[in-house]
Amino acid sequence: MKSLTALAAVAALIGGISVASAQMSSSGSSMSKSANATGSGKFCIETSKGGSLQCKYASITACQKDAQPQGLRCSPNPKAGTTGAK
Repeated sequence: MKSLTALAAVAALIGGISVASAQMSSSGSSMSKSANATGSGKFCIETSKGGSLQCKYASITACQKDAQPQGLRCSPNPKAGTTGAK
């Protein structure tokens, strides 16, 4: 019975570590994107895969108009926080 309890404790510990690791890698990627974003527009063009973001667009439509001919993608500005307003 003691070995079963010890095994359960080890499994719980390993599970907790893997969840914490996933959260760290997830928040790390958004931190790096946020650090590479320039401009104060609501939408950004990703200039290269995983590269810097040029955030100068007020609407997704305007961003896509410039991005599509270049084969680039648009995304929301990671530095623009949500205020809870609708």
